[in-house]
Amino acid sequence: MKQFLCALGALLAIVAPSMARSQTMASAMYGAGPHGYDWAIGTWSCTNTLPSPMGGPTRTTLTVSKANNGAIFYRSTGTNFDNVWYNVYLPAKKMWTSPFILADGSYGTESTSQTGKKIVWVGSAYFGDSGKMMAIRDTNSIGPNNYADLGEYRSGGAWKAQYNVSCTRT
Repeated sequence: MKQFLCALGALLAIVAPSMARSQTMASAMYGAGPHGYDWAIGTWSCTNTLPSPMGGPTRTTLTVSKANNGAIFYRSTGTNFDNVWYNVYLPAKKMWTSPFILADGSYGTESTSQTGKKIVWVGSAYFGDSGKMMAIRDTNSIGPNNYADLGEYRSGGAWKAQYNVSCTRT
């Protein structure tokens, strides 16, 4: 029994630090690989400093879950606002794509192959209120319990802020 306990202790001394290190490294690699957005699963309370019909109201709730196929499903709701999207990993391209749709009929998609604590998504969106397709980008700043998203659209050659959302895990 004493030999078993010594062997178990030695095994834990080797395995436990490497497990802690891999978990720390994983949290630093936001967006990396097919589990790069698993960190976002949960419920978030969000504040938007640039409220607008397309950008959303001042306060929203973001609910994030894992879909059956491994994609990450997002739903942001607030007063007169409902936006849903997926983050889907494309292994052959080592990138993420994110199709979205709003309750007003606006829709689009963005993609990124970036990883880390600051990730830029680029794509295009059809804005139902204007009837125009426009270039869009989102700049995400990420932490384990906070998330910020600056959403912009290109109009007349210049990028214009559409929303500036900060979320905290609840």
